[in-house]
Amino acid sequence: MIKIKLQKMRLQKQLSQEEIADLIGMTQSTYSRKEKGITNITMSEWIKIAKVLGVEKDEIYQAGISKKGMFKVLENLDIHPDFLDKIKFLQKENFELQEKLRKLQK
Repeated sequence: MIKIKLQKMRLQKQLSQEEIADLIGMTQSTYSRKEKGITNITMSEWIKIAKVLGVEKDEIYQAGISKKGMFKVLENLDIHPDFLDKIKFLQKENFELQEKLRKLQK
């Protein structure tokens, strides 16, 4: 899930990902993954980010949703079962590819 409010606020403050990452004490690549929703933002990180942006945490905070949680949301929608099967297949394939990538990076 993209952290839309966070990205919008950062851009309004005319801060690059690198600038905000430096101010909160992480690398640009780590911050980018967090802003895109690839990795979760901890509560202490939300607080630091809000302070840098000069806003209250609640103005930008977006709770993360796990893959399991997202699948439950999809199941509750009126989606064709074949589509859900395809999502499961792609999630498994994605996980396997990520594992292969981690092994190659070692």
